Amino acid sequence: MNRVRLIVGLLCCLGVSAITTAQTKPSGTPASASTKKVAEPPVPAALKPLDAKYRSTKAAYLKSPKDQKKKDAYVEATVKLGHETMVSNDYPASFKYKKTLSLYKEALKLDPNNPVAKQESELIISIYKQMGRPVPKY
Repeated sequence: MNRVRLIVGLLCCLGVSAITTAQTKPSGTPASASTKKVAEPPVPAALKPLDAKYRSTKAAYLKSPKDQKKKDAYVEATVKLGHETMVSNDYPASFKYKKTLSLYKEALKLDPNNPVAKQESELIISIYKQMGRPVPKY
């Protein structure tokens, strides 16, 4: 059910944003090529505990990168935050899929075979490609 909700939400949101990114600036440069940095929205209340866990496990891992338990805890917290960010209705679609891909990339650097991060990032990327949209840089 979550997968269906994700796909429908992603398709709807990307379809709407496709209209705006198809517009061009007077210079002929696509509007999506803008270098303007968009501010990250605040963390929704529902995601604050996961965000705090992600930050604390990341800090612990960075202090002791050879500690397997800390690495595993960091990867787990990163994947959980990524998944919940992806299915959250509290973030705008233009932000949440980019953020999710970024978190999954972070997890996959440490655990390239993590099934959730691998499958869900591939799903998001494939939907972008099927829609003919560029995959967000993450």
